[in-house]
Amino acid sequence: MKRKLLYYLQLIDGVWSVPLAFALFWFIGVGMQTLFGYETGFYDVAFIQPLFLAAAVVIGATNIAIGGLYFSFRGVYRFLYGEKDKETGKITNYSKYNWKSLSSWQRFIITLFVFFYYVTATIVVYLKLV
Repeated sequence: MKRKLLYYLQLIDGVWSVPLAFALFWFIGVGMQTLFGYETGFYDVAFIQPLFLAAAVVIGATNIAIGGLYFSFRGVYRFLYGEKDKETGKITNYSKYNWKSLSSWQRFIITLFVFFYYVTATIVVYLKLV
């Protein structure tokens, strides 16, 4: 049972990542208030807390998009996250095989694009919150 639970927590990271990000958002606010008090002088720590909220919003929106893929385009979802064989119980992930067949520069470009997408999304949400 424990192994199956750990497997699902690893597979569906929105189960733990969104609550963790919101908990960090809350604890940073409470912790900074406790540590520095309400009057912090010239150094205002209020800009740190929305960064964790922005991360939680971006992670949550990503998980909602993955859920939309699952319900609307199940074939695309199975391509990205794998498909379980009913007889053997083994999960075959076709996107992982295709990823390995790409050249190193193609993998670099895709990884860089995804990284900059998430950084840009986090910055845009952060700037809307501040």
